[in-house]
Amino acid sequence: MLCIDNGLSVGKVALIDAAGSIAGIKSFKNQIADDGCFSEIDMEQFYKNTAITIKELIDGTAIDPSLIMSVANSGHGGGIYLADVKGLPVRKAISSMDSRAERYIEYWKKQGIDSYQLTFTNMWSGQAIPLLAWLKENEKQSYQNIYKILFCKDWIKYRLTDSYSTDYTDASNSGLLNINTKDYDKDFYGLHGVSEISQMLPGLYKSWEITGYVTECAARDTGILKGTPVMCGIVDFVACLIGSGLYDGSAYSIVSGTWGINTALKKDLNPDPHIMSTVLFPDNLNLLAMDTSPNSAVNLEWFISRILEEAGFKTERGLFYKKIDEEIKKITLKDNNIFYFPFIYRSKLSEKMQGAAIGFNASNNIYDILNAIYEGVVFSHLLHINNLKKGGIDLKKAVMSGGATNSSQWVQMFADILNIEIKTTTSKEVGLLGLAIIQAMGLGIYKSLKDAIYNMVRTSAVYRPDKNKTTTYKKRFKKFIKIRQLLDREF
Repeated sequence: MLCIDNGLSVGKVALIDAAGSIAGIKSFKNQIADDGCFSEIDMEQFYKNTAITIKELIDGTAIDPSLIMSVANSGHGGGIYLADVKGLPVRKAISSMDSRAERYIEYWKKQGIDSYQLTFTNMWSGQAIPLLAWLKENEKQSYQNIYKILFCKDWIKYRLTDSYSTDYTDASNSGLLNINTKDYDKDFYGLHGVSEISQMLPGLYKSWEITGYVTECAARDTGILKGTPVMCGIVDFVACLIGSGLYDGSAYSIVSGTWGINTALKKDLNPDPHIMSTVLFPDNLNLLAMDTSPNSAVNLEWFISRILEEAGFKTERGLFYKKIDEEIKKITLKDNNIFYFPFIYRSKLSEKMQGAAIGFNASNNIYDILNAIYEGVVFSHLLHINNLKKGGIDLKKAVMSGGATNSSQWVQMFADILNIEIKTTTSKEVGLLGLAIIQAMGLGIYKSLKDAIYNMVRTSAVYRPDKNKTTTYKKRFKKFIKIRQLLDREF
């Protein structure tokens, strides 16, 4: 099964069999034009990079393309990828990190326009409706040229199949679905001045439904055989949840990557404003409660690439990550006097201030600062988990995925600070594995999601909280909150 994960930072493609074993994997780095407010992606280049990587993967593994049973993809949530009537990009895609539409959300709040009872989502600036409202006012020609509103995975899928589609996870995450009816809602769009978009939305499908077949043109680009079935796909964080082995409400799913994504299965349709958003599960039956912000492991990447490497620091990344773990292990909590606030991108966790560090002195070194970054990221996840608890979802376990799981010290810090048992899996590519799971189910190899997960997901390690450290972290978290509140008043 060919699995394509178009994350916001990195794109990956893999060939995975029905036992969950990866036969080959390749990745590429995405090119994002980002000035802190605008965040855009060249759609044509995005497809070309994906196609080239697929071809390199197939050529590199020497696997006969006729053995590829199906294709499914995932993509970063939020943002908009717009196609005109000829299927060409209307303009560059706008990513979920974009914040130019914030003022529209503030305006609607002042006008008393609240859509939470319909979408179960606290609207954010990287979602479709505020971005389309911004386009309608600021780029009238672009807005008029829209034929189809797509999301990341849907654009790649369109280029592979020449057919438009999206799934319930992506559409609900983007705030376009009335959760009560599980369908598009023209009246809801009208409240925000964009009622006409109801004519621009693609058909809705379950993630494992076949929505198209690889075209002759896409076959030339990628090396996949013409006619290979392509499934509708899934938003990336739900792919991670499934690839982590979750199919019920027994544990949180914590993804620590560019976004810190904290989710749990939710059975009822009762909205709770404490929870940032509710997303439909791929089966269109269950719900996922989610609280999230772009303030997670991306902080480490930012610090290494923009602060250290741009200043001339050179080292092999793998060795450096290992060294960080070794040095952080030596740092005792009583010696820790630094607080780091991981809001390098705008976040609902902080009203005014953005990233900040406070409390270091002449005795501190780079590893003290990196330790503070690790801790600050986990504190931001704790804020999100606390919101889920306020919404009635209080669990004692979590399955964790994302870049932070490459560090055992960081995962242990998550267990200590969140005070829950955390499991990781043997696969470091849980998003790709989640795509293989839904394909195996869609192909009929396994009869249910539970059956597929049982056969394809294996536990790697279990981290249990250290009660003494948990007690100390609770005290530090209170200080973290107090400092954040003080800084928020000053910015």
